[in-house]
Amino acid sequence: MQEQIAGQMQVAAGIGADVIDVHAHALLPEWLEAMKALARPGRPFTIAGAAVPQWSEELHLEVMDRHGIAASILSWPANTAGLSGAPARALAREMNEHFAAIVRAHPARFGAFAVLPMDDMAAALDELVYALDVLGLDGAGCGTHVDGVYLGDPLFDELLAELHRRQATLFVHPIPPPDFNFKRIGLNASILEFMFDTTRMAAHLVVSGAKARYAKANIICTHGGGTIPYLAPRIGILEPFYGAGPQRRTLSPEEVQAGLASFYYDITATRAPQLDALLQLAPPDRLMMGTDYPMMTESEIPPALAAFAKYSGLSQAERTRIASGNALKLFPRLAQARTDIRT
Repeated sequence: MQEQIAGQMQVAAGIGADVIDVHAHALLPEWLEAMKALARPGRPFTIAGAAVPQWSEELHLEVMDRHGIAASILSWPANTAGLSGAPARALAREMNEHFAAIVRAHPARFGAFAVLPMDDMAAALDELVYALDVLGLDGAGCGTHVDGVYLGDPLFDELLAELHRRQATLFVHPIPPPDFNFKRIGLNASILEFMFDTTRMAAHLVVSGAKARYAKANIICTHGGGTIPYLAPRIGILEPFYGAGPQRRTLSPEEVQAGLASFYYDITATRAPQLDALLQLAPPDRLMMGTDYPMMTESEIPPALAAFAKYSGLSQAERTRIASGNALKLFPRLAQARTDIRT
């Protein structure tokens, strides 16, 4: 075990710290089977229009070891989309039990965000409590919206209130926006629309007041916040003039900026222009590493880590906090497991 840790440190030497990957996906077989059963006969099964990558916990560990990734927090934020009622609840429970088994087998290498049956908020709340209290998972995951209803809507108040009460973590991953049609633009939803949908979700949470009401819920925005860093000033300036609807609060530009800065952000986006913009919005203590593996191929991990290692806008102490320190503070179970293998 000590040799394994030393190897991870050597691979991550360019960054100067272990890497904790908070944006890593697990393609669990029970989810794949459920979704293939829903797929239209005669058409290849895809995920958001992309081919399904290979995944297993053993393969994931090999990838982590090759690239100096000390631990990964697994998620599948599509949750139980396509199912409802008892089948959705059953699939969520099966996936969470599988996540828990992976974490038990590799407590210092993996964490996991619970899958929630988001078609039913009472069921989602029940599954959250079970996942945290019984299974000991590290938080929960969900998409940016449910059938076009974004997370600042009162529909999600009880779920956010429970996360707030527990000071628990919610990993929010974008999904295709309502009525998205690939043929209209010819670009996969992950290229542009995911970035915009994260922005919609975060802006809605802020201007609805939900982010402030449930401030102790630790909400992670993915992909460096999508277009949030660039659009934050515009949102703050224009919202008082153009905001509308019952879920709108009139906020000053400073309040909007502070609200958007209060999220956590994973930096799958590690190139200098992206980091420059993000650091204008959020302090380094709000940033963590993410690879998006296996939806992002293994070949993209080395250049992303190298770009982060050579980025000149951070001190070494800040780089270390982003690489691992911030995540270890947010995930105490994982932090304890990492400490235990060193002693």
